Amino acid sequence: MKVVAVISGGPDSLGYAVQWGAKGCEIYPLIFDYGQKGSKEIQVAVELSRRLGFEEPIIVDISDLGKLWRGTQLTDEGVEVERDYTPSVVVPIRNAVFLTIAVAYAFTLGAEYVIYGAHLDDIKLREDTFDHLYPDCTPEFQLALEAALNIGHFRSERRVEIWSPAREGLTKSENLRRTYSLIGDLIFETWSCYLSGLLHCGRCESCINRHKAFREARIPDGTIYESYPYLDKLDEAIKVEEGFISKAFLERQSSMHQ
Repeated sequence: MKVVAVISGGPDSLGYAVQWGAKGCEIYPLIFDYGQKGSKEIQVAVELSRRLGFEEPIIVDISDLGKLWRGTQLTDEGVEVERDYTPSVVVPIRNAVFLTIAVAYAFTLGAEYVIYGAHLDDIKLREDTFDHLYPDCTPEFQLALEAALNIGHFRSERRVEIWSPAREGLTKSENLRRTYSLIGDLIFETWSCYLSGLLHCGRCESCINRHKAFREARIPDGTIYESYPYLDKLDEAIKVEEGFISKAFLERQSSMHQ
């Protein structure tokens, strides 16, 4: 069974693709260059897709859209990347753009499924407006888009479904736990940071959410951060190379080699 996977290089989307691959599906990765500051994720997504035995990944260059998506932290150089969630971190209907292209590819391939990495933590409610944090991550959005795109194609071929961890009822940490059970420490080679430094910055919302999800999943975080995203007093780090890594991870590694 062929599956088109929208992959960013992060643990959510790449991990969800791994889970579908474990079911025996052929994974066809689509990776988007949309003018993002965190463009390092593109190369990470390509390299990991190949190492995981997916079909040859395709990079879709829509980088000119970065000129249209102004005022957002991810594409506008004039907007600073922040530590906490603010609406400026949302790229308007980015997933609608990605998924529309992915469904078009699925129709061409004869694939019946398109997947991406949206999870339940993405759709928590904002305290000010009670909107979803990322509205294009909700199962309702996925089902509506799925229906619209199928209606836009021939009746005999209207069978593409859009799936995500959110549609399966999974949080970020639950999705991580499933992925870790399949690929182990390779998960730490994924890229979550909104920037493109040598290491995860450890200061942006995405880095903090990554570290928090590993803690919630009870998986010692093997990510090396430029600045360690401490969550509480029990969250200790050790200096390594140019950055910091979880003390719990190093202790686990040490115990495994004794």
